[in-house]
Amino acid sequence: MAKFFYKALKNNKIEVKGYIEAENPREARDKVRGLGFLPTNIYEETFEKQPVENSVAKISRLSLSEKIFFTSELQVMLASSIPMIEALTTVEEHAHKPKIRIIANDLKNKIVNGSTFSEALQSYEKVFGPVYIGLCKAGEASGNLDKTFEYNLAVLRKQDDLKAKVISMSIYPAITVLILTAVFIICGKLVFPAFISGANISAGDIPWTVNFVVGTCDYLFKYWMITLITFIAGIWGLIKIWEQSCFKKFVDEQFLKIPLVSDFIRYINLSSFFAVLNVAYESGITIVSSLELANSTLSNTTIKKEAECSKALVTKGEELSQSFVKSELVPPIFNTLIVTGEKSGRLGQMFRDIALGIDKRLELVMSALSKAFEPALTVIIGIVVGYIVIAFFQLYGSMIGTMF
Repeated sequence: MAKFFYKALKNNKIEVKGYIEAENPREARDKVRGLGFLPTNIYEETFEKQPVENSVAKISRLSLSEKIFFTSELQVMLASSIPMIEALTTVEEHAHKPKIRIIANDLKNKIVNGSTFSEALQSYEKVFGPVYIGLCKAGEASGNLDKTFEYNLAVLRKQDDLKAKVISMSIYPAITVLILTAVFIICGKLVFPAFISGANISAGDIPWTVNFVVGTCDYLFKYWMITLITFIAGIWGLIKIWEQSCFKKFVDEQFLKIPLVSDFIRYINLSSFFAVLNVAYESGITIVSSLELANSTLSNTTIKKEAECSKALVTKGEELSQSFVKSELVPPIFNTLIVTGEKSGRLGQMFRDIALGIDKRLELVMSALSKAFEPALTVIIGIVVGYIVIAFFQLYGSMIGTMF
């Protein structure tokens, strides 16, 4: 039998992808329809299956796209009532990434030997994280593991969306820095040396502004290896310093005092917080356990401390809305929705509404930050270009001076 790759619609709106074995495209299309999907594209795809190596211990992480692929494949198959072992076997056979095949094979073997899926997943806590595993454990206990994978997929796509927004916001400053660096190097290695050589300007008549540009470029090109090692060592040192809790705590506190930056950090943390809180609560997890899972997504130590305070108050019997007021974790406008949810019994819906509201606020803040970057970058561009122009005119003046 040949293997066919298919794209189809689930419930006429959600696109699903996968592989299926069949004798010909027509049979493959019929089998896809048999899964309850509406096929939109089917074609035969051949590739050599890489052997699964015994290197489970070497896998310490998966990219977001890999976790999304793994989760979406399992979610589609479990929703179609395919047993977990068969679903993992299918993922193992059809995944293009060796790491996914290794994980699928290892999980399948653990389940065959008597472990539950969530127990087998515990050995990959660094790969999938406590939120993913916690939701799987709750879903398995309630018998709704297929729904849990749908929730996990929503959380992963949320993280991917936030990552894409941050990268998009960083593109313009990064390009600006690269252009300025290129201008600096071109002037230091080509323009100024050619001008000095052509005008026969003596070393003593070269302005210090020009010497700085030329000297810096000469040093970087001559000792590029030392410069690279120093740069890498500096980055490594900063990472090690950042890992010190006291330093990170201090920096996190200072960031929250900067206008716009404070809003950006708080909303990007709360966006993930309420997304996880929503799916955890709707999965049937208690509010305290849901808060614990949601807290694990927070990266800012100050905000995390506020969230831990809220969880402690709820554990003691305090209402969630009151705990948020006392900890100052949630802006008052969103806490009103928490109060409404508690009174109406629709707390899960309120968590979802808050997550959507925070996303809208985050987009506004990111737009404001982008606009704030523009004048700051313009000033930086003006300083660098102005320095180059001044250096050039000083060099030109030195050339004129040598003529008289």
